[in-house]
Amino acid sequence: MSTAAVVLAVAASVAGAAVGAAHLIVPGRAVGPIVLGMRMVQVFQYLGPPEGREHARASGKFFWPARGVTVRVGRDGRVDAVFVESPEYRTAQGIGVGSHRDEVVAAFGPAFQAQEDRNTLILAYPRLGISFAIHKGRGDRVQLVMVYPPG
Repeated sequence: MSTAAVVLAVAASVAGAAVGAAHLIVPGRAVGPIVLGMRMVQVFQYLGPPEGREHARASGKFFWPARGVTVRVGRDGRVDAVFVESPEYRTAQGIGVGSHRDEVVAAFGPAFQAQEDRNTLILAYPRLGISFAIHKGRGDRVQLVMVYPPG
């Protein structure tokens, strides 16, 4: 293992150990206390009233920009995805907003689906239920983490 890989592995384990349950991203399951499948009334108990909302035909989104969290609900009123823009939230491997693309691949592996446009690269791990939007113009750093049911 190269020196750089060892440094990344140690940094990830230290960062992961420092993440408390309130800020832990669990792929395919939860972001902090927000669990996929949870009813919105339960989300409001944890996050308080949303600062904004958007309703679409089959789903809706609730926004807490000060907390860096957006929750999407399905027609059944249950959480079906959580979007994270706050660097406070991290996976057990220490990956979150601000992590470098290479750190994501080192932690989750190269078996991802990639979508790309001029400014953004999305590394999706659908079997795990997690995707990372990476801003190419800002040092290949994660700008958004999305947690959803594995598929």
